[in-house]
Amino acid sequence: MSDGQPSILVMEKAVRVLDCFTPDSTRLSLSDLRRLTGMPNSTVARLVRTLVASDVLQKTGDEYCVGLRVLGWASAASAGSDLLVAADPVAAHLRDAIGETAGVYIRRGTTRVAVIVKLSSRSVIYRSDVGQLMPMHLGAAGKVFIAHDERVLNAVLIETADQVPGESRAVLEQQLEFVRTHGWLLTEEEREAGLNSLAAPVFDASGTVVAAIAVGGPSFRLDRAAAEKFGPLVASSAHALSRRLGYDGNEAGQAPGGARGATS
Repeated sequence: MSDGQPSILVMEKAVRVLDCFTPDSTRLSLSDLRRLTGMPNSTVARLVRTLVASDVLQKTGDEYCVGLRVLGWASAASAGSDLLVAADPVAAHLRDAIGETAGVYIRRGTTRVAVIVKLSSRSVIYRSDVGQLMPMHLGAAGKVFIAHDERVLNAVLIETADQVPGESRAVLEQQLEFVRTHGWLLTEEEREAGLNSLAAPVFDASGTVVAAIAVGGPSFRLDRAAAEKFGPLVASSAHALSRRLGYDGNEAGQAPGGARGATS
């Protein structure tokens, strides 16, 4: 075993602990962390002690939360991320132009996480939080990733094989092909009754989908007619953002001139 491997393994375990904390689970006990990570009691306890000593976690009673030191990292990450810097005004523009909550999502394994959220000013809106994890197989933003990465598609299909599908595989294939052809997708009430979403892919310089930009709103407003009107705007905004990230129109693994475009 090389000198660096033990330290790398410890770091990976610490990340597993930190990944347990989400906007919906801000305070967790040691038993929660053991259950969520699947690691032995002694390992979790040792990692948590170290993270608390480093101000990465804070202890309040018998529970733990993310420490204030992480706020500095979050600010640095936001300031240093080309994607977040470029995408923030795009999401704000879509919110203002469409009138619905807009956001940007990145992939985390077979889930997606919100990294930018711009809430609508209307009374009845879709609400989300930065850091919120969502399933990849439900909702337009997740299916944007699936449509352009067969490995993600296969992983999601395996992970959800024992669940009742939201639609048949044939319908899923139709949705994915629509994304590839038109550059945007509307999904209706897949994650929650009365909630629809509209999304488009964002590519980086290598032609890989690195994000999905999406709008979400109540089904009585964000219906199919609204999607036909605003879908091309979401797609063109995603395409312009992709260009800012260095995308040249060719997806990863495809020869120049033979790629599927990000927009229709």
